[in-house]
Amino acid sequence: MKNRKLFGMNVGTSSALIIIVILCLVCFSGLSIASASADYRLSQKLAERTTSYYSACNKAQETLLTLSDELASLYKISVDQEDYEAKIKESLQDSLTFSYPINENQVLKITVTPLYPQTEEGDFFEVTGWQVMNLSSPDPDTSLSVFGSN
Repeated sequence: MKNRKLFGMNVGTSSALIIIVILCLVCFSGLSIASASADYRLSQKLAERTTSYYSACNKAQETLLTLSDELASLYKISVDQEDYEAKIKESLQDSLTFSYPINENQVLKITVTPLYPQTEEGDFFEVTGWQVMNLSSPDPDTSLSVFGSN
């Protein structure tokens, strides 16, 4: 009789390997769901923030168009540059800084400097400031919920 050693896998070894593979797949699927959920929430916040910023920009552009029309009418009725600048100070009262709310923490601030154009088709103002200013520091989202609705 020959003594043979059989190297084979037992039935329990293959079952344990399948269980480990299934557990790894479940863990990876849970992580991918959590990552997809976080990305979705972030993209929603970013879309909302972008929409509110461009809404404020549209309001600012409308105001700048109105300001341009006002300065053009002042230019037409003024005699010279000093008269033009005096009429600007008289009618606009140095209100050449405009603010438009973006959200509860931010505001769009626009600063304009009037110019004296050489012709009626020239530029009547120069935008010297166009910036987003923070009113307060935002509260960061520190929650770590995986399947929650936060």
